[in-house]
Amino acid sequence: MNILKSPKIFLITFVLSIIVMGCKSQSIETSAPFEIKEKTYFYWVGGKQGTQGTTVRIVGNTKSLNISFSKLYFQNHEYSIVPMFNGDKFEIEGNFSEFKEKELVFAKDPSEEFGNQPKKPIKKIPFELKDDEAVLLYSVNGLEGFHKITGVKRLDKVYRP
Repeated sequence: MNILKSPKIFLITFVLSIIVMGCKSQSIETSAPFEIKEKTYFYWVGGKQGTQGTTVRIVGNTKSLNISFSKLYFQNHEYSIVPMFNGDKFEIEGNFSEFKEKELVFAKDPSEEFGNQPKKPIKKIPFELKDDEAVLLYSVNGLEGFHKITGVKRLDKVYRP
């Protein structure tokens, strides 16, 4: 039996091939319409007990006036960013902060455990990155791209009041 002679099999094969060809994979680009001049990060600790986080800073030059930056992925976290432009130069800073929750109480008396909250699941980013690597989501004229940044330099920890 020829596979193309059966209309059902042909239709299923055709639909599956359209679906497979239509899937878009996230490809990370190593060249982009901008140049990174400085890439640093530092951990910080807040004055309130249990408050801590990470700040990432990226400085560079752009070749395009129609460029925008929307997200940064770094050390298994997604950072919302607000880029600042000055002519062809840009500066991006992203902050991730977390509050260490109090420990869970385990006791024989269930009333002592009242108030325990389950831990929030850790959100997984769509990239496998080393500790000194980041991925920047950018858009030029509406076309999105991902740019991999390597060698992000760690600065000293900052203690905030």
